[in-house]
Amino acid sequence: MQTWSRRRVEPIGLAILGIVSVFPLRFHVESRSWFASEVITLFIAFAVAQFSYSRSGTRRVYARTLTTAASIIGISPILYACLTRTFGSPIAYEISTLSTFGALSLAIAVATKSQRNRSLSLVVSGFLVLFSASISDDSKAVNYPILWILGCVWHLVANHWEKLDLALPDSVERSWSLRPSILLATFIFVCLSVYIVKGRYETTKQLAYGLMPTSGGSKWSDPAARSGVGSGDAAIAAKDHAESFGAVDSEIFLESTESSLFDMANEMFGDPVKIKKYEARQAIGSENVIESHEKAAKSEKGGGTFSTERLPPKQHRHLRNAKDPSVIQWDGPTGIRLGMHRYDVFDGQDWVQSRPEKTTNLRRRDIGEQPWFFAPSLRALLDRPASQISVGLLKINSLNSPRIPLPMLTAGIHIKDVDRVDLFALTEDESFFMPRRDKVPPLTVIHAASISMSEDQIRKELTADHTPEVHQRADSPISRLIQAWIQPNQEPYDIIQAVQTNLRTKFSLQLDGEEAAGSLNEFLETHRGGNHLFATTAALMLRQAGLKTRLATGFYVRPDSFDLAAGHARILPKDVHTWVEVQLNNSQWIEVEATPGYVPPDYRPSLWLLTRQFLAAKWPHLVGLSAVLCGFCLTYRYWADRTLTCIWLASRIMKPERRLILGMRIIERRGRLAGCIRPPGQSQRAWLEQLTARDSILTQAVRGFTDAADAIVFGSVQPKRSTSNIELVDLLPVRTIATLHKEATS
Repeated sequence: MQTWSRRRVEPIGLAILGIVSVFPLRFHVESRSWFASEVITLFIAFAVAQFSYSRSGTRRVYARTLTTAASIIGISPILYACLTRTFGSPIAYEISTLSTFGALSLAIAVATKSQRNRSLSLVVSGFLVLFSASISDDSKAVNYPILWILGCVWHLVANHWEKLDLALPDSVERSWSLRPSILLATFIFVCLSVYIVKGRYETTKQLAYGLMPTSGGSKWSDPAARSGVGSGDAAIAAKDHAESFGAVDSEIFLESTESSLFDMANEMFGDPVKIKKYEARQAIGSENVIESHEKAAKSEKGGGTFSTERLPPKQHRHLRNAKDPSVIQWDGPTGIRLGMHRYDVFDGQDWVQSRPEKTTNLRRRDIGEQPWFFAPSLRALLDRPASQISVGLLKINSLNSPRIPLPMLTAGIHIKDVDRVDLFALTEDESFFMPRRDKVPPLTVIHAASISMSEDQIRKELTADHTPEVHQRADSPISRLIQAWIQPNQEPYDIIQAVQTNLRTKFSLQLDGEEAAGSLNEFLETHRGGNHLFATTAALMLRQAGLKTRLATGFYVRPDSFDLAAGHARILPKDVHTWVEVQLNNSQWIEVEATPGYVPPDYRPSLWLLTRQFLAAKWPHLVGLSAVLCGFCLTYRYWADRTLTCIWLASRIMKPERRLILGMRIIERRGRLAGCIRPPGQSQRAWLEQLTARDSILTQAVRGFTDAADAIVFGSVQPKRSTSNIELVDLLPVRTIATLHKEATS
């Protein structure tokens, strides 16, 4: 009968980890029932293989069963890929290939009895884990390689020591053993390496061609593609060109009546359509125009969304339009705000923009052979580390405005194949917009590079020395709230947090359909109202505290609006939102979210700032704890000796032989505390006799103690309980051993 061994269990565990690393790539893009069936099949085959392996040495039928079960494990992904394609719920070929790698790794680890084949299973599972993490869009996918590395290190170290023990059992003495501390040290090392490397290198590009296509996957509409462009019957294979048909990085439809960013003309399509109204656009060379095999459908729905009924790919399909109610789509972090308009003057009822409609030209800068257009005031911030710069994709669907909704501190924008800087400009309130156009063309995809701010930077650049523009009476509701919520001499950032926290916890948001507060005074009395009243109250309170504020309007990207299958968030008309912005000393603006139910901006403090805040808040406790620790360190030997005494007293319930062994360990530990360590190679008897040579009572106790220990280890007669067996531990506390050692060496 075969038994479970560490050398077999560890490769099996790493192979299972490899299979699990592929699950996130499959779970959201295929049928749940087929996926669950495949997992259950793998589990049943694995259980049968395990049972057959344990009995394969007794009967030949179990060996054949083991081979059959391992074969089912290896071919199950291929089998289910064929079944799903036959019954209309296919998955991509490359995903099936990765699943097959994982199944083969598990099959080898389960069925083989050769260490070489188990090593092959390790190699396959390691490749699978690393490859799956590299193509995943989830930042948490790095946890799979870390776990695999830890398991592999454990496996290799254990095999190394076993080989040494078997080869030289009489001459090898290990200075350290295989302990969990080795695994913990490896984990800490790997995490520190990831933290050091994170953000210092450019993000790797996803595999857009070849093995891992990210669009249609074939010349025509492929229902088994991992993602695509359009929706349902309008899933068109996209190409990485601005003139492609589909919702790629430009709005190019030859049959569209909308005015796009490009003016295309080619003799194969006849004369260009005359546009009655002129709007700024960019010409594109006719040699770059790709002829369509079929009239392109107008798709306003996000890429990667497919109908539930999938059919085999057919050529020359008649495509239907797919409509999406979303105003814009966002591929980036959720829980953020996309600003469009800012207002800085409040007359008690209305917010207005006091500055004239003055525009600022953008500056062009080529990054990776792609033209980007940056705001002059934020262009220098691009020299920051890559971890502080975030690039998101914004797709316009039905936004009837020339302004572009963008995240906070957006420094630059980019549209594929657009190199005309005069197509964009910056308004006086620092909003990106497209001059000489009525609106941003539908289906235009805009890349936005935004900058994140840390709490350290905000505290450094934020001071409350601004003269309030709006003065409130001392008995006004705003003034009373300030006196109740803000402490004297409080730092500006803490004032912002106090106002934001109190409004979010002590006021409630009125949802759609409820009777809303009609004015600011009513909101302050009832503590209920819309998000515009929360933002107005926060702006006025912060102005009273000496900060410069303004009201911002735009869209809120709800966390639950992200479509995992499509790969983006859908922003609907109901997601219009209002919030507050506060100006820093360097003329930059930061967001303040005072409305409950909306995720506030994440200004993460550095480790140094957290340490200073912790020390400032807990210094009395730290002083007391330090005094206790100092006292404990000064009396460490005393408390350690008391602890050993308590352990010895509690050992009376133990058997005599085990109590003697514990007593010897306690004596050696007391010797270490007293600075008298037993020399390597010297026996316990010789060490104790040398230590107690000048004390006849202790010498007699040592002989009785060691004789009893020798009788236990080497003799067949168990010793009786006697005073010499027990009293020696009580007679050798730390101070006694220290005195004996001092006398012996003097």
